Amino acid sequence: MLAETLILLATLATIFYIWQKWNYSYWERHGVKYIKPVPILGNMVNLFKGKVPFYLQVSELHKEPGFEKEPLVGIYLAHRPALLIRDLELIKTVMIKKFNYFANRALSTDPHNDQLGYNNLFFVRNPDWKDLRAKLSPVFTSGKMKQMYPLMIEIAKDLETNLSERSTGSVLPIKNICARFTTDLIATIAFALATLARVKVFSKKTSEFIRHSINYVLAEREKSGVKRNDLIDILLAMKKEAAENPDKPNRAHDIDYLVAQAAVFQTAGYETSSSTMALALYELARNEEAQNRLRAEISDYFGDEDHISYERIQEMPYLSKVVNETLRLYPIVGYAERECIQPAQGERFNLKPHYDLEVPNGMPVYIGVLAIQRDPQYWPDPDKFDPERFDPTNRHNLNMDAYMPFGIGPRNCIGMRLGLLQSKLGLVHLLRHYRVQTCDRTVKSIVYAPLSPALQSKDEIYLKLERV
Repeated sequence: MLAETLILLATLATIFYIWQKWNYSYWERHGVKYIKPVPILGNMVNLFKGKVPFYLQVSELHKEPGFEKEPLVGIYLAHRPALLIRDLELIKTVMIKKFNYFANRALSTDPHNDQLGYNNLFFVRNPDWKDLRAKLSPVFTSGKMKQMYPLMIEIAKDLETNLSERSTGSVLPIKNICARFTTDLIATIAFALATLARVKVFSKKTSEFIRHSINYVLAEREKSGVKRNDLIDILLAMKKEAAENPDKPNRAHDIDYLVAQAAVFQTAGYETSSSTMALALYELARNEEAQNRLRAEISDYFGDEDHISYERIQEMPYLSKVVNETLRLYPIVGYAERECIQPAQGERFNLKPHYDLEVPNGMPVYIGVLAIQRDPQYWPDPDKFDPERFDPTNRHNLNMDAYMPFGIGPRNCIGMRLGLLQSKLGLVHLLRHYRVQTCDRTVKSIVYAPLSPALQSKDEIYLKLERV
């Protein structure tokens, strides 16, 4: 019996060894330069050890020594072959020029256990994505932002009131304060709620909470008939269209499909803007000259008013430079990804002139956004916080193809305009009357949270607030 067991184990081990050796020879067999994998884990060693988040693992692979001149590199996600694109022109080809071959994200969620994740705009697949994006895009136009702006001003004033209740010199958790501010903003402008609890993942408990909350808002808006030109109005229009055509295929027949859009709006909206705002304050606390210059601009633009108009906040040059530089150093989603979709007939996507290879249908493709935005060949002294990089007089020195904090191409962040406005509004109302300073509790450098899908500090960012 023992001998038979040993023979069985030896046979299984041999089969596994042969399979793994064949699997990890994929890029070698196709003549593509690749980063050598380790058994079982492929090129995801630090990720699987829990040391780094996925975007940082991609960034490390992008910077792998010996591949600096390569336009693309073969990698392995555990046992699965994937492509890492490094060349900016090839990135534009994949993400923009040949978008029809890369319209879907490689990321996916479980349609059975995570209906809200599976159905939302971020994950939904083409052609449903194209239809949904067209219906949701009107919420994010400049005209809609201007309509929402008075509501946003009220939340910004609440932030000032909240801070005024703290004694000068208080040491405050800036991440938490920024998260509460942007949460209240999203809840107010998107859902007409005074506040909405924050959620980060669509667990079963979280999904039930979101369903209950958004269903309540939808029902109340439908009952009242009030028009606010916000996300809820768009979702109700989608629901009405589906109800008027019961025999026509329409995913809006499923209430979870509608709830999913509201859910991703809330979670993504608060996380991206709050992180950008907190990290900008962190850098400004360490750069007194930049902070003083921004505060002077804020004072000029406020004048004798208690707020800055929508048009005027868009025109603040140094504020834009500070936010742009923050997003360069800390792109909230530190990588981009797509999945190749090869047609059954017709022209197929090929890696020429780099390699004469058709990318297999379903292969994931990755771009190390964080690595590119800190690459010294595009950004001199890349780890330095320097808003003047984005001064118009320096634009000729920049390759803006290497700047993609909101993604790139048709499937970039739909809420980019709103995210920028939220961050700018929070910064001007906080810095209007306060100076942020480092203290003995302030982290010396930003360490990324290893389990977070979005770029954020592992530790709370404590800063001292002094009234000016």
